Amino acid sequence: MSKLQTSVIAALLAFGAVSLVIAYAQVPEGSSRESALLPAAQTETVPSVVPSSTEANLTPSESAIAPQSSQSQPAQANTPDVAAAVPASVSRGLIYLDPGHQRKGNAQQEPVSPGSRETKAKVTGGTRGVATGKPEYVLNLEVAVLLKEALIARGFEVQMTREDHDVDISNAERAEMANAADAQLAVRIHADGNDSPKAKGFSVLYPDAGVRSTQSIQPASQMAAAAILEALKAGTDAASRGMVARSDLSGFNWSKVPVVLIELGFMTNPTEDKQLSEPEYQQQLADAIADGIDSYMKNKED
Repeated sequence: MSKLQTSVIAALLAFGAVSLVIAYAQVPEGSSRESALLPAAQTETVPSVVPSSTEANLTPSESAIAPQSSQSQPAQANTPDVAAAVPASVSRGLIYLDPGHQRKGNAQQEPVSPGSRETKAKVTGGTRGVATGKPEYVLNLEVAVLLKEALIARGFEVQMTREDHDVDISNAERAEMANAADAQLAVRIHADGNDSPKAKGFSVLYPDAGVRSTQSIQPASQMAAAAILEALKAGTDAASRGMVARSDLSGFNWSKVPVVLIELGFMTNPTEDKQLSEPEYQQQLADAIADGIDSYMKNKED
């Protein structure tokens, strides 16, 4: 190739390169020349992310228009609320327990019933075990605590007139405590005493139908007494002395809710007195009484 031809070719190449540079420089900014030079991922618009701490400070209207990030607000599955699905515990009714007597009796007088001129001591200390020497008020509370646990296990709410011995609550006041609580049943826990050491067995007392102040609760009280008596007969080997209607008990006559009194046995009988302090027998008594209350409440609901 001659020198002239080589010079011509070089000139043509130089002219073409200059033309390309000039043409590129004339392309407007923001045109596809930048897009062509950048990776596709860099040209995508990145969504703004609102930190969760900022969302906590937004008003409801601001929160509604604020951009949401899929990372800051995880998607929630449409699963049921487990806590809401579990029903709250529902009480089968309030049972009011009255462990009879207290450490120190109160000989002051109170009316036997509302409006009555007849009076009797507000509360006494009770009898005492001839073999164990245990005061009745101690035995009554021991069994009442076990009965409370047995009733709670069966779904009942339980309140008590006393949970220690150093109180001063009259029999009428104990009845009024159950009235104020609107109890489904008031259960008085006692033990018996007799001049004869041979007297033995449990009994269940209820208001006499002839007392005006308790006429409205007498049928239900008698029904509860019958259920508890049958349960005690089935749950223990002790002798049953049956049901006894009483008109002279302040704890009955001031009551506006069904009420019964359970004589657990005779602390004046040496053999029975010892048995009444045996933990296993106390549990039998508590379970049997609870069964009777359970039966009464079921029949009452029916």
